[in-house]
Amino acid sequence: MSTEVQHPVDTMLRQILIVGGGRVGRHTAAKLTDSGYMVTVIEQDPEKAEQFPNPLAGRVIQGDGTEMDVIEKANPETADVVAGLTNTVKTNLVVCELARNLAPGAETHCRICEDGQEAYAHLEHVDHIVYPAALAAEETVGQITDEVAIGR
Repeated sequence: MSTEVQHPVDTMLRQILIVGGGRVGRHTAAKLTDSGYMVTVIEQDPEKAEQFPNPLAGRVIQGDGTEMDVIEKANPETADVVAGLTNTVKTNLVVCELARNLAPGAETHCRICEDGQEAYAHLEHVDHIVYPAALAAEETVGQITDEVAIGR
């Protein structure tokens, strides 16, 4: 069972489907929307889905993104990108696999949560790995080395 929360949307470019409306999904949706993308988010938690900040996504669908009837409501066949960004790797892998079957031309992004899970990148249905801890480390190192380079 799912419910849909509509948010107004201006003219957008590419269609992005994000499964997981937590911290990573919310920030990703915000940045993509600010850049002019049409973003749909599927969030399992009813409270998070209902309180998803407007206008971070054009559409928020409450439900389990690994269930066919829920993901089909997001029209995955129109998506240019499908990103599994929940905090559960198994869920994200299933989302990428469903995306590959329902939207073969869509790029898939799979969030991982632990060191060593980068090996999932070899799977046929995973185009890109998203590892928030590694990205945060890269950003921190960049900030530190920039500060050192300019003498702060």
